[in-house]
Amino acid sequence: MTTTDRRIVWLLIAYSLLLALLPIALNEQAFHWTFSEVGPFEQLSIAGWLGTAVIVLLRIRPLGARAWAFALLCLAFAAREADWHKLFTGESFLKNSFYRDAARPFEEKLVCGAIAIFLVALVLYAGLVIARFLFLQGGWRSRSGAWLMAGTALVVVGKLIDRLPAVLSVDYGIELGPLTKLYSAAFEEGLEMAHPMILAWSVWISQTGRRYLS
Repeated sequence: MTTTDRRIVWLLIAYSLLLALLPIALNEQAFHWTFSEVGPFEQLSIAGWLGTAVIVLLRIRPLGARAWAFALLCLAFAAREADWHKLFTGESFLKNSFYRDAARPFEEKLVCGAIAIFLVALVLYAGLVIARFLFLQGGWRSRSGAWLMAGTALVVVGKLIDRLPAVLSVDYGIELGPLTKLYSAAFEEGLEMAHPMILAWSVWISQTGRRYLS
């Protein structure tokens, strides 16, 4: 771990402390706006994914299929954060209910289904590239691999935090307190915003260490 890596770790710790303070420092209206679709965390997530795509395209050499796939996936994540998956259809075309709706035109389902299949293929391909690099090629021992694992772990933790209140309520009848729900929202959105930043750093340092996109 270099000095820059340590500084980033300390920044992430400070960032986590900030997330822990916001639920008690902000009033209800300010909190809900901060973590809403138009709030700073959501908008910075979009900017983060767009920036990561640019870094992949500018930093990775040679620019092959893996780099293009990751760049496209970053753009897809940015579009997802911007709610483009609902922009033309009014409902997410990534949900099964979209295709079960008999009132929707078949042509619309066909086009959206093709896009959804392409996005799923991108995610699976990226997952295979990451898994091969980390576990088959020993990339987890490298700096780029360590940051890649950290970013991936944040995604998993963020999704678990996001789904936990609903699962506890529906499956077990356990209702979390209002403050706990605020913390859940803060850390889910906060970790989601940090993920592209960490991935961008992993991509950047991969060109001078263990490469996984070229």
